[in-house]
Amino acid sequence: MKTHLQKLLKTTAILLLLLTVIPSCKKETIIKPTPLPTEVKTSSIQGKIDGKDFAIKQDGIKSTLYSTSGDGVKSLETTATLDADGSKLGFFIDDLKNGAIALSKKSGTSLNPGTKTIKINSTTPVQSYVYYYSAGNEYYAFSGSIEITITETDITVKWNIMFKDASGREFNSSGAFTITYASVVTKPKSEVKDPTPVADKPTIESITPNRGRPGDTIAIAGVNYSTTTADNVVKFNGTNAAVISATATKLLVKAPTEGSTGAVSVKVKNSEVTTGPVFSYIGAATFTSFAPASAKVGDTITITGTNFSKTRADNVVHFTGPQNNVFTGTVIAATETQLKVTVPQGAVTGKIYLTVNSGLKLTSATDFTLTVPSQTNGWTQVDFTVSPQSGIISAASGNRMFFSSGKTGKYLYYSSNQGATFTNVFNQLPMPQDTLKVNYMVADGNYFYITTNLGIVKTDGTTFTKLTVSANQPNLGFTGIVAKNDKVYVFLGTSSYVSLNGGTSFQSRPATLGGATRLDYLTSDAGGKYFYAIDPTSTKFYKSTDQGQNWSVTTGATGTYPLADGYKNILLSPAYTYAIFNTGTQLTGNRLYQSRGQGDAFVSVIDEQVNVVKQWGDYVAYGGARFSLSNDVGNTYKHYDIPQGTVIAGIERIENVFFIFCTTTGGQSVKIYKRAF
Repeated sequence: MKTHLQKLLKTTAILLLLLTVIPSCKKETIIKPTPLPTEVKTSSIQGKIDGKDFAIKQDGIKSTLYSTSGDGVKSLETTATLDADGSKLGFFIDDLKNGAIALSKKSGTSLNPGTKTIKINSTTPVQSYVYYYSAGNEYYAFSGSIEITITETDITVKWNIMFKDASGREFNSSGAFTITYASVVTKPKSEVKDPTPVADKPTIESITPNRGRPGDTIAIAGVNYSTTTADNVVKFNGTNAAVISATATKLLVKAPTEGSTGAVSVKVKNSEVTTGPVFSYIGAATFTSFAPASAKVGDTITITGTNFSKTRADNVVHFTGPQNNVFTGTVIAATETQLKVTVPQGAVTGKIYLTVNSGLKLTSATDFTLTVPSQTNGWTQVDFTVSPQSGIISAASGNRMFFSSGKTGKYLYYSSNQGATFTNVFNQLPMPQDTLKVNYMVADGNYFYITTNLGIVKTDGTTFTKLTVSANQPNLGFTGIVAKNDKVYVFLGTSSYVSLNGGTSFQSRPATLGGATRLDYLTSDAGGKYFYAIDPTSTKFYKSTDQGQNWSVTTGATGTYPLADGYKNILLSPAYTYAIFNTGTQLTGNRLYQSRGQGDAFVSVIDEQVNVVKQWGDYVAYGGARFSLSNDVGNTYKHYDIPQGTVIAGIERIENVFFIFCTTTGGQSVKIYKRAF
C-alpha cells in the first residue's frame, strides 16, 4: 500500500510538471493575414465617334434595366453624356443576353421610314438600336454589331457601328461600356418608350451643313415629308426657304437670302410645326488680296479673303479679257479664307472679279498682270536670272525653295510662292558676309539646314538661326549633312556630330572612317539605316550601317566626282543609291550610276552627260544635256528636251512642277525654267 501510494504521488507530480511546461511552449503569436479590400467596380464607357475619342465615368452615364415579373426577357437602356455641349450616345438592347447582335436600320427613322405603328405593348418586341445626338442633330446607326457579356456583378457591351448624316456621309463609332448592377435603375417593361414617330407629324433628325451662307443648299433628314415640294413649308428662324426637292425622308432647301441664325422648322400640309436644330449664317464674302501679282496663263494664283465657300463651284472667279470681256478661272482648291485659281486662256492685264454663292460681285483692289514668258521645248522661263554661271544646289519643302551657287556659294535665293518670285537672303545668314560661303542644304519638314564654311544655319525661310555644333569651335565649316525627323548628322574630316533635337544641341562622337582621309556630301536611305559618303580626295565610295559611327569602303566606285565645278547634287539614296562619277578629264564626262546593293556594285544608268540627280519618293530626275524623269523609282525614264543651247546645272521640284537651272554655252548666267509633269 505504501509502495502504491508513492507511485501515485510520483505520477501526479509528473502530470503537474507537464501541465506547467506545455503552456510555456505556446508563447509564439500566430499573425493571421489581413484580407485585401475587395475592388469596387464602377460604370464607365470609352470609345470613338466620328474620329473623336471619349471616356466617360459613372457620373455621366444613366442606365435603366427594364424587367417584368414572369417575363424572362429583359431590356437595357444606357445613355452617356459625351461633352459639355450635351452630345449623347444612347443604346437600347431589347433582349439582354450573352452574345452578339447585328444592328439594322432603325424602323421609323429616315433610313427606314413607314413603320409608324411601333408600340411597346405590341406583340412584336421593340427593336434594338443606337443613336447619337450632337449639335441638335440625332442620328441612328444603320449597321454594325453589339457584343454583350453578362457576369454576376456587371454587364459589358462592345460595339462597332455606322451612322449616316443628311448629306449621306457615313461615319463610325466603336468602343465598350461596363454597367454595374449597383448603378442601374430598374423599371417595368411597360415604361419602355420607342423614340421613333408613331404619327404623321414630320420630324427633323439632322440638317447638313448646319452653317452656311444665303443660297447654300441644305439637306434636312427626317420622316413624314411630302414628295410634293409645295406641301413642305421650311423656315429658317421664321423666314421661308425654297424647297428644291423632296422625298418622304429628305428635303433639299436653299438657305433664304433674308434669313438669320436660328432654328429650322418644317410643316407638312396641315401638320403641326416641327422645330429642329439651329442653322448659323456665315457673313458675306470679302476679297482682300491675290498673289502673285503677275502670272501667265495656266499658273495658279491665291485669292485671300473671308467667307468663301468650301464647295469650289460656288466660287466664281472672272479675269479681265480683251474689249471688256471676262474669262472664268478654274478654282482648284477652296477654303473659307483662300481660293486657288488657275489663270484662264484669254485673260489679260486687269481686275479680278469674285462672286460667292451668286452674291455680290467683288472686285480686286489692284490689277492682275498677265505675263507672257518665252517658252522653249515645253519649258517656261521664270522671270529671274542668276549670275555668275555655276552648278546649283537647292532644297524645297511645301511651296518654299532655296538655291545657291554650288561653286561660289556667294548668294542664297529664297521663294515662298512656288518659285514665282525669288529674294536674295544671303545677308540674313548670321555670319560675317565677306568670308561666308554656302556649301550645301537639305530640307526636313518645316525647316531647312544650310551648311557653310562658318557653321550651320537652320531656317523656316523667315528666321535664320546659327546652330552651335561645338562650343569650343563655333565656326566649324561643313559640307555634308543628313537631317531626318529632328535628327541632324554632320561630319568634318574625321569628326562626327549628331543632334537629336533639331539642332538645338549637338554631341560629338568618335567615327571610324574605314581608311578615308575625310568624308563629305552625306546622304542616307529613307529609313536612316544606311549612310553613304564620298572621300573627295579619292575615287572611293563609303557606307555606314550605324548612322555614321563606323564606315567601310565599298567596291562600287567608278570614277572621280565633279565637285570642283560646283555640281554637288551628285549623291542620293532614299530608295536605291545614285551617284554621279566623272569617267574622264572633262566636265562632259559626268555619268550617272545606280546601285541596288548598298553601293557595293554600280551599273550605268545612261551613257550621256549628267550633272545633277534628285529624288522625291517614287520620282527620280536627272539632267545634263536633257531632262529625264522616272515615276517608278528609276526603273524606267522618260526624256525631255530642254531649251536649246543650255545645260542643266540644278533640278528642284515643288508639287508637280519641276524647275531646271540652266547654264548657257559660253554664258555667264543661270536661267530658270519650269514645267508641270
